[in-house]
Amino acid sequence: MPMTAAQRAAMLADLNTEKFAPLDTASFPNFQEASAPESHDNRFSKHWTDTPLNASATALRQFVTDPPLDVLSRVGEETGNAGFRDEVRDRKGEAVAGSFKRANPDYLPTDNNYRLMATTLAFNAGVQQEGDLRDIVDDLIDAGFWTVTNLTSTYRALDAEGMLEVAAGTARQLSSSERLRVTRLAQAGHVDQAIGEYLKCALDGDGEELGMELLNDPNYRQVCDEAVWSVFADITYDYVPSAEREAYMQRHCAGRPVTLALLQTAWAACQKHEGNYARQEIISQVRPETQPPTERELDALQDNEIDALYHSSLRALADSYRRPGVRA
Repeated sequence: MPMTAAQRAAMLADLNTEKFAPLDTASFPNFQEASAPESHDNRFSKHWTDTPLNASATALRQFVTDPPLDVLSRVGEETGNAGFRDEVRDRKGEAVAGSFKRANPDYLPTDNNYRLMATTLAFNAGVQQEGDLRDIVDDLIDAGFWTVTNLTSTYRALDAEGMLEVAAGTARQLSSSERLRVTRLAQAGHVDQAIGEYLKCALDGDGEELGMELLNDPNYRQVCDEAVWSVFADITYDYVPSAEREAYMQRHCAGRPVTLALLQTAWAACQKHEGNYARQEIISQVRPETQPPTERELDALQDNEIDALYHSSLRALADSYRRPGVRA
């Protein structure tokens, strides 16, 4: 029967009394004192496999590229570097900003654009929007909202409203109020004034200063064409934009500078093309084209099948003459 822990402890006590000389128990594990339990405070792993990150390469990569802020704070405390977390956060913010600029080369990095982007993103994220810009960005980074995806979405939304500054000589998108003002002018019959207002807003006033030089400068060709397209859509009430119609009208313009007269001619040609296509669709539905039976197929028909084919052909021919517009 194996010795219990209590029996072993009693025997060791008797052996270590003054009655007996000390005995060497190295060869008898059962008679040795139990070692103290190992203490482990989980601060450091005993081995590289003793960590959850070993189970997932994705988790390890995410930890290395984007370590949690509580881990950074702990590293700063243990290393005595109080600014370690701030330094890593700054590097992370700069890395995200750099990736955003590479993904959106048209973005103009100005102080006003930077503040507008940060405050707009902070409003959508529900973090503070007032105070120092650095504090706003730090809060966005801490909350996990300072990402390339979020910055790109914010940039596109602000750019579509024409709220961001653009480089000199570059056209920007018109805001909702500016587009409405151009539309009101065009619908009131002030076509030339509407085009001028569009160019003035798109170029932040440069269009008014350039005057006729703008029309003759190839660098402003695209924004001039966009202004004419916008006014044309405002005054042409039966025109509904679509990708197919715009593509047809662009082919009709044949690379020429866009004018209202040219677009109106292109729209008339597009309407005629659509009308012919619709008429062909109707005709094909009313009188579908079928291949006539061959001579071998006719020879194989029975007498009653030939009679039925003859009378059905007569009825189809009579119906085609009765339908209006088919022979026009």
